[in-house]
Amino acid sequence: MKSLAFRTILRLFIIFVIVSLLASTVIGAISFVSMVGQMRDETYEAALKSASLASSPKIMEKGIDHYFETGTTDEEYNDLWLNLLLIYSNYELERLDIFVPYEDHVTYLMSSEGFSGDYLNVEKQYYGDEKKYVTNAMNAEIDVELDPDKSSKKNFYTENFLNNVDVFTYYLPIFNSELKPVAVVAVSQSADRVVTTIFQNILGIIGISLAVMLISVILFFFSIHRHIIVPIARLTKSVRTMPESVKSGQPVTTNIHTGDEIEELAVSFEDMNKELIVYIDENTKITAEKERISTELNLATNIQAGMLPNIFPAFPDRKDFDIYASMKPAKEVGGDFYDFFLIDENKLGIVMADVSGKGVPAALFMMYSKILLKSYTLMKQSPKTALEEVNRQICESNPEEMFVTVWLGVLDLETGVFTAANAGHEKPAFKEPDGSFELFKDKHGLMVGYMDTIRYKEYEIKMTRGSKLFLYTDGVAEATNANEELFGTDRMIEALRTAEDKTPKDIIEAVDLAINNFVDTAPQFDDVTMLCIEYFGKEEG
Repeated sequence: MKSLAFRTILRLFIIFVIVSLLASTVIGAISFVSMVGQMRDETYEAALKSASLASSPKIMEKGIDHYFETGTTDEEYNDLWLNLLLIYSNYELERLDIFVPYEDHVTYLMSSEGFSGDYLNVEKQYYGDEKKYVTNAMNAEIDVELDPDKSSKKNFYTENFLNNVDVFTYYLPIFNSELKPVAVVAVSQSADRVVTTIFQNILGIIGISLAVMLISVILFFFSIHRHIIVPIARLTKSVRTMPESVKSGQPVTTNIHTGDEIEELAVSFEDMNKELIVYIDENTKITAEKERISTELNLATNIQAGMLPNIFPAFPDRKDFDIYASMKPAKEVGGDFYDFFLIDENKLGIVMADVSGKGVPAALFMMYSKILLKSYTLMKQSPKTALEEVNRQICESNPEEMFVTVWLGVLDLETGVFTAANAGHEKPAFKEPDGSFELFKDKHGLMVGYMDTIRYKEYEIKMTRGSKLFLYTDGVAEATNANEELFGTDRMIEALRTAEDKTPKDIIEAVDLAINNFVDTAPQFDDVTMLCIEYFGKEEG
C-alpha cells in the first residue's frame, strides 16, 4: 500500500506540475503583453505630464526657449525643474530631456543628466536621428491642451535603441504663448527594466501557482488516500479472502462506509459473495444429484442392454439361420428395441420397434411393450393377432398417450416362410440369394397405442437358402450431418450392397461405418437400431 500511495502522489504531483507550468506559461504570456502595454502607458503618461508642465501658462508667457537663450532662471523655471524631477523619480524613467531644435541640430535645454548638478548648462548638440525625431514631434498635429482624455498616442513618435541604449521614447512638443511648438520633451524608459520587471512578476506568479498546486496535490492526496486508497485496499483484501469465505460458507464483511460509489461497490461485492456461497452450495447439491442420476442412468442402460439379446452367435447350435443386431441409444437409455426368440423348435420370432420420445420415459414404455410383444408371440399367436392384443392393452393404460412402431415377424425355419405385420414401422430391406438388397414394400398399419380398435394385416416373405432380411429404425435413415442432410434409405441400401455377400454382423457393421462417416462430428439425435438375419434352411438328410 505504501508503494501504491507513493506512485499515486507522484503521478498527481507530475500532473499538477505540468498543469501549473502550462497555466503559468499562459498567464505569463498574457502578463507580458499586458505589462508591456502598461509600461508604455506609464511612460506616455510621464511624457504627457512633462509636456503639460512645460506648456503651462506661466512658462508659455515667456516661452521655454527664453530661458535657454538668456541663461536666466526664475521661480516658474525652478518649479518646472522640481516637478520634472519628481516625474523622473516617480516613474523610474531612464531619461527625461527637453530639446530645442535648430536648423542643423538640436540642443538640450534640460536633461535628467543635470538633475544632480547644474541643470541649466547641460549643453549637448545632436545631429542625425535625434534631429529627425525632434523635428517630427515639432511638426506633429497635436491637441495643445495635452489632455490625456483628448490626446491620442498615435500622434507621438517612439523609437528604440536611442544612443545604443535599449529604450523606448515618447516625443511631445512644448508650445509658447503663440501656441507654436518651440521645444520637445523626450521621455525614455529602459527596455531592460521593463523586461526585468515583467519577468520578476511572471516568476512570482509561477512560484505562487506552484505553491498553490503543491498544497492542492497534498490535500488531494490525503483526500484520495482516505476516501479511495484505503477503502480499495480493504476491498482488495476482502476479494483475496473470497475463496476461503466461499469454502467456509462465511460471508465477507468489508466495513467500508465512504458514502460514495466505492461503498456501493463494496456492498455489491458482499452481495455477490453471499450469492456465490448460496450458488456453490446449491451447485454442490445439484452436482451430487446429477451424479446420483447419472449412476442410476448407467444402471438403467445396463438393465436395458441386458434385456435385449446381446450374445452372439445367439444360437450357436443352429445351422439353419444366422442373426445379428445392435442398438445405439442417443441418450443413456433409448426407446428403440429389437428382440428375437425361438417360439418352438421350428419357429423364430423377430421384433423391431421404435417408441415415441427418448430417454427414461421411452425406455420404460419400451420395456412394457417388449414384454407384451414377446408374451403374445410366444403364445403362438399370429403377428396380426399379437399386435392387436398388445395395442388393446397399451391403449387401456396409456395416460401419456405414447405409441410404438413395430415390425413383428415369425419365420418358419422348415419352409422359410416369413409371416409378418407392420404397425407403422420402416420398410425392411430384403435380398434374394442371387440378387441385391432392395426395400420391401410391405403393408402398413397404424402404430401401436394410437387407437384400441386398430386391425392389422399380415403378409409373407418367402426366404430361400442365402436370403437376407435387414430391419432397422428411423434413426438410420434420419441420421443427420453438420449440414443438416439426412443419411436416407438410398445411402443405406448402398451401404448394404457393399457387404451383401458377407455375414449379418459384417452387414450391420458396414451400415454403421457408413453412418459414422456421413455424420462425422455431428451429434446423434435419435437411437440407431439394426437387425439382420440370413436364412440357410434345413440341411438335406
